[in-house]
Amino acid sequence: MVMQNVIWEKIGTILNMLHCEDVKRESYLHLPEADEALRLKKEAEKDYGAVLDTIAPEQRKLIETYIDSLNHQAFMEEQKAYCQGYVDCIQLLSGLGLLKSNPDVEGLIQKIKN
Repeated sequence: MVMQNVIWEKIGTILNMLHCEDVKRESYLHLPEADEALRLKKEAEKDYGAVLDTIAPEQRKLIETYIDSLNHQAFMEEQKAYCQGYVDCIQLLSGLGLLKSNPDVEGLIQKIKN
C-alpha cells in the first residue's frame, strides 16, 4: 500500500510538471482571452498600486490580504479544473473501452475528486 502511494505521488508530480512547465510545446493550449485578461490586469495594477500608496497601512494590509486570498482561491480553482479534465479524460477513455477497469485507476480518480 505504501508503494502505491509513492507511485501516485510520482504520477501527480509528473502531471503537475506537464501542467506548469513547457509552455512552448506544440500541445500547449493558448487562449487569446487569457492574454487579454493578463493585459487588463497589468493595466489595473498600476491604478491599484497608486491607490494603495494613498491609504493607511492597516487598510493596505487588509486589501493586500484580501487580494492574496482571491489569487489563492483562483489558483485552487484552476488546479481543480485541471484535475477534473484528467478525470474526465480517464472516464471517457474507459467508457470507450480503451482503458481496462483497474482498481488503481479508480482509486486515482477518487483521490483526484477528493
